[in-house]
Amino acid sequence: MKKNARYKNENLVLSVPFVVKKSKSGYMAECLDLNIVTQGKNLKEARKNITEAINLHMKSASELGILDNELEKLGVVRKNNKLEIPDSELVRTPIRIPI
Repeated sequence: MKKNARYKNENLVLSVPFVVKKSKSGYMAECLDLNIVTQGKNLKEARKNITEAINLHMKSASELGILDNELEKLGVVRKNNKLEIPDSELVRTPIRIPI
Protein backbone atom coordinates (compact mmCIF):
# COMPACT_ATOMS: atom_id res chain seq x y z
CA MET A 1 0.00 0.00 0.00
CA LYS A 2 1.88 3.03 -1.15
CA LYS A 3 -0.73 5.57 -2.23
CA ASN A 4 -3.85 6.63 -0.44
CA ALA A 5 -6.88 4.88 -1.80
CA ARG A 6 -10.26 6.47 -2.12
CA TYR A 7 -12.31 5.30 0.83
CA LYS A 8 -16.00 4.75 0.24
CA ASN A 9 -16.75 5.02 3.96
CA GLU A 10 -15.15 8.20 5.23
CA ASN A 11 -16.40 7.42 8.74
CA LEU A 12 -14.25 4.33 9.19
CA VAL A 13 -13.60 3.73 12.88
CA LEU A 14 -10.63 1.64 13.91
CA SER A 15 -9.77 0.63 17.46
CA VAL A 16 -6.08 1.43 17.83
CA PRO A 17 -4.30 -0.34 20.69
CA PHE A 18 -2.18 1.57 23.17
CA VAL A 19 -0.63 0.95 26.58
CA VAL A 20 -0.88 3.23 29.61
CA LYS A 21 1.61 2.91 32.46
CA LYS A 22 1.98 4.75 35.74
CA SER A 23 5.15 6.82 35.95
CA LYS A 24 6.74 8.91 38.71
CA SER A 25 5.13 12.10 37.44
CA GLY A 26 1.79 10.76 36.17
CA TYR A 27 0.93 8.39 33.34
CA MET A 28 2.63 7.52 30.06
CA ALA A 29 0.62 6.33 27.04
CA GLU A 30 2.22 4.58 24.08
CA CYS A 31 0.86 3.31 20.77
CA LEU A 32 3.46 0.67 19.90
CA ASP A 33 2.20 0.04 16.35
CA LEU A 34 2.52 3.70 15.32
CA ASN A 35 5.46 4.62 17.57
CA ILE A 36 3.55 7.40 19.37
CA VAL A 37 4.23 8.31 23.01
CA THR A 38 2.60 10.93 25.21
CA GLN A 39 1.83 11.52 28.86
CA GLY A 40 -0.73 12.95 31.25
CA LYS A 41 -1.02 14.04 34.86
CA ASN A 42 -3.69 11.39 35.40
CA LEU A 43 -5.09 8.37 33.56
CA LYS A 44 -7.92 10.32 31.94
CA GLU A 45 -5.53 12.95 30.58
CA ALA A 46 -3.09 10.33 29.26
CA ARG A 47 -5.92 8.57 27.40
CA LYS A 48 -7.14 11.88 25.99
CA ASN A 49 -3.62 12.85 24.89
CA ILE A 50 -2.86 9.53 23.16
CA THR A 51 -6.20 9.64 21.33
CA GLU A 52 -5.47 13.18 20.15
CA ALA A 53 -1.91 12.23 19.12
CA ILE A 54 -3.12 9.22 17.13
CA ASN A 55 -5.80 11.28 15.40
CA LEU A 56 -3.27 13.98 14.48
CA HIS A 57 -0.83 11.32 13.26
CA MET A 58 -3.47 9.80 10.97
CA LYS A 59 -4.55 13.21 9.69
CA SER A 60 -0.93 14.10 8.88
CA ALA A 61 -0.41 10.71 7.22
CA SER A 62 -3.45 11.36 5.04
CA GLU A 63 -2.21 14.84 4.09
CA LEU A 64 1.24 13.42 3.25
CA GLY A 65 -0.25 10.62 1.14
CA ILE A 66 0.97 7.80 3.40
CA LEU A 67 -2.25 6.88 5.20
CA ASP A 68 -2.34 3.38 3.67
CA ASN A 69 1.16 2.74 5.01
CA GLU A 70 0.08 3.70 8.52
CA LEU A 71 -3.09 1.60 8.30
CA GLU A 72 -0.97 -1.34 7.20
CA LYS A 73 1.03 -1.01 10.46
CA LEU A 74 -2.26 -1.59 12.27
CA GLY A 75 -2.96 -4.72 10.25
CA VAL A 76 -5.62 -3.20 8.01
CA VAL A 77 -5.58 -4.85 4.57
CA ARG A 78 -7.22 -3.99 1.28
CA LYS A 79 -9.15 -6.73 -0.52
CA ASN A 80 -11.30 -6.09 -3.57
CA ASN A 81 -10.89 -2.33 -3.06
CA LYS A 82 -12.35 -2.57 0.47
CA LEU A 83 -10.54 -2.18 3.75
CA GLU A 84 -10.65 -5.15 6.10
CA ILE A 85 -10.06 -4.57 9.77
CA PRO A 86 -8.57 -7.61 11.48
CA ASP A 87 -9.96 -9.12 14.66
CA SER A 88 -7.51 -8.77 17.50
CA GLU A 89 -7.21 -9.38 21.19
CA LEU A 90 -4.79 -8.57 23.95
CA VAL A 91 -2.96 -11.71 24.94
CA ARG A 92 -0.74 -12.08 27.98
CA THR A 93 1.51 -14.91 28.97
CA PRO A 94 2.91 -15.76 32.39
CA ILE A 95 6.68 -15.38 32.65
CA ARG A 96 8.64 -16.92 35.50
CA ILE A 97 10.89 -14.30 37.11
CA PRO A 98 14.05 -15.76 38.61
CA ILE A 99 14.58 -14.14 42.04
